[in-house]
Amino acid sequence: MKTINEIWDTYRTCWNETNSVQRTEKLKKILTDDFEYKDPNFEVKGYVQLSDYMKQFQEQFEGASFITKDINIHHNRCLVNWNMVNDNNEVVSNGSSFVLYENDRLKQITGFFKES
Repeated sequence: MKTINEIWDTYRTCWNETNSVQRTEKLKKILTDDFEYKDPNFEVKGYVQLSDYMKQFQEQFEGASFITKDINIHHNRCLVNWNMVNDNNEVVSNGSSFVLYENDRLKQITGFFKES
């Protein structure tokens, strides 16, 4: 059984995984079949749409990645605060994600950040 911190870390690293096959395989292991993702700019369902959105993110923000600041957890929910950093590890944005998970998989993620 993985902890939510381990699951979140896998999810976080998928945002800068450039190999789409590897990224999709990782997402399949940590997302529920009915997974939903929403942020101020986009809304997707399932690991294929999320993987495609991650590719678009990489094209728009080349070299960017995410650093988890903290995770607050209770009752199959968590609030994750994070920074987006550039390839020089400088913070370029920050935000929070509200997460619902079940059976050691992410079910819903709603991201909050200033719209670009």
